Amino acid sequence: MKSSSAPRRVGVIDIGSGSTSLAVFEAGGGGFLDRLHQEGDSLRLIEKIDQTGALPASAVKQLFSSVGGYVRKARSLDVEAVHVVATSAMRDATNGSDLVKRMNEALGVTARLISGEEEGQLAAHTVLCTLPMRDGIVLDLGGGSMQLVEVARRRVLRSVSLPLGALRLHDDFLRGSDPPSGAALCSLRRHVVEALRTVPWLCRHRGMLVAVGGSARSYGKMSRRERPVRTGHGHGFLLDGEAILDSYEVLSRKPTAARGATPGLAAHRVDTIVAAGVVLSAVLRLGAFAGMHLSTYGIREGVAFRALFGDVPIADPGGAGIRGRLRGVPMARPPVVAGLTPRERRLFAAALDHKVERLLDKPIQGFWQEEVLRVARALEDGGSGAGA
Repeated sequence: MKSSSAPRRVGVIDIGSGSTSLAVFEAGGGGFLDRLHQEGDSLRLIEKIDQTGALPASAVKQLFSSVGGYVRKARSLDVEAVHVVATSAMRDATNGSDLVKRMNEALGVTARLISGEEEGQLAAHTVLCTLPMRDGIVLDLGGGSMQLVEVARRRVLRSVSLPLGALRLHDDFLRGSDPPSGAALCSLRRHVVEALRTVPWLCRHRGMLVAVGGSARSYGKMSRRERPVRTGHGHGFLLDGEAILDSYEVLSRKPTAARGATPGLAAHRVDTIVAAGVVLSAVLRLGAFAGMHLSTYGIREGVAFRALFGDVPIADPGGAGIRGRLRGVPMARPPVVAGLTPRERRLFAAALDHKVERLLDKPIQGFWQEEVLRVARALEDGGSGAGA
């Protein structure tokens, strides 16, 4: 039995339309979430639903084998519980609900088939716990569906789920030609825009856009590979809308096989990245966003935050990041440093006893990447302009 002082750990398995994955998390002080382990498989369940609308026996066997392996791995890491969430493909499959029940019985886990709206809310919960977002839209682009969530004053106002996942759209619109024809791309673009126009508050938002999901992260990785960057991760990275369009224009003209040589683009996304680009660019245009910040955390982290810290987002994600990643305590009155905001000064004070690389190798929960980079430059300059 664990002692009462033992670290609290949970395992979270996400059964998505394209990928199925495991992450193991540990709770830190003040709301810090430490990811200890992660792994995944590209099962592409949405493509395996048969003509009857069900996942066939072969796909079910593969799914249970994958999830069973994840459960064993999570338990070997001494977790308190294993949470399993199933999303779009399992919602589509006529036997999806039954499969989730079988997982509970056979594997002894807490498995749930969640709605698209809850999927979006989990993504938004993650963003609010790991980034200093106040107002705007959270976009969660997966393989089978896309969720949009409106956030105001760090509270979720509403959430909608649309069948605009990158894998679904590729199969429905772009599979017939390689590279995709102009007519196919136009048809896909019209379809996406028509669907987005059913969400009137997308055009009336006040604030920023934060994107969750592997497809958005892929565009971020490609953009980061094209210019020198100092961080070893993309959490909080600001991806310019023009960079998305530039990458999309190049990739849409290449056959799938040729896209594999693109730096930053993972092999399992070479076929769906064009459809993802259509969705992302349409959201940017209709919402009049100049770009989007990226979250490298997703619904798995949302499940973990709720399991470990409750349903209310972390009140001070920056303080949690300082305590957890830098093992420091935010100062009540940090030193004044020229060119840094009060938030950045808190991070600067906590990082004084660390090498700059400590700031850059892993995400600092609660800070945008541009904030972290300004602090790193100030540390390298010796804190010139610092005063009492």
